[in-house]
Amino acid sequence: MNVREGFVEAEGHRLAYLAVNEHLAREDEPAIVFIHGVLASVNFWRDCVPPGFKDDRAWYALSLPAHFPSTVPPDFSPGQVNSDWFFRIMNQALQALLVERKAIVVGHSTGGFSALNLAIHHAPNVLGIVSVAGFHRGQWGSVEGLLVRLAGLGNWAKGLFVANIRISQKSRLVRSIFASLLAYDHRAYRANPLSRRMLANIEGDTVRQDPVALFTLFNGIGRLEIADQLRRITMPCHILAGAADPVVTAGQSLVLAGEIPHAKLVVFRHVGHMPFMECPDAFFAALEQALRDIARQTHFPQSRTQVTAHELS
Repeated sequence: MNVREGFVEAEGHRLAYLAVNEHLAREDEPAIVFIHGVLASVNFWRDCVPPGFKDDRAWYALSLPAHFPSTVPPDFSPGQVNSDWFFRIMNQALQALLVERKAIVVGHSTGGFSALNLAIHHAPNVLGIVSVAGFHRGQWGSVEGLLVRLAGLGNWAKGLFVANIRISQKSRLVRSIFASLLAYDHRAYRANPLSRRMLANIEGDTVRQDPVALFTLFNGIGRLEIADQLRRITMPCHILAGAADPVVTAGQSLVLAGEIPHAKLVVFRHVGHMPFMECPDAFFAALEQALRDIARQTHFPQSRTQVTAHELS
């Protein structure tokens, strides 16, 4: 895997990116851009892309704002964080990264929200999107939901929010437990070596996250709501969701599928927020099928990547 690391700028935010296997990029294929979820980092994707991508496909990973090694401007404040702000930041970052090249955006969790939001605003670089455990409303369950609600209490709760982030930064065990709580099938999650590789890949970033910047971002996330804008999405959209997701409930995924015109929904039974590890064969098969389908609909040739059909379970 050949990786180039860099940064792009958007309204004073410096967003990290990975450009992977650029020597394999082809003009007859759209770029593939992956966006991670909160409390992870751009390095989440080093092992969480489909296996064939690691050495045989060109792709990019783009950071969310406020996630190390990305940085925020000095005047970053909770009042700035809304869906319009998310669009401006991520759209400018995509344009700086890709210039005029077209792309399919794959986002996990808040990255999935970001992909949906780019589609709502018809981002010029974006041909289609894949939302993995994405949401229309920034109200969640599990430990991530607790952090959103804590940040939503305002400045008087900032110290407690920061303390929780600091505790996780000082303890590898706490970080491991925290990540496992996002899954529904804990046994499958723990048994998959990908879980440990993912945590190792992001560890150097998560221990250096700026808790105050995260507080600012989480405070705004709790107010996000784009359900009434979903019908503006006209590009191909695939939704991949765990039926037992403890963070983004299945109800949110059903709203996405019901409101987005012609959206295609794949639901993984007995799976939570981490389908990469809980049902990797079925998940990666569904993701690669979605990418091929979007490329076909947008007049790009079929991807060179072949997959074997798996029963979704």
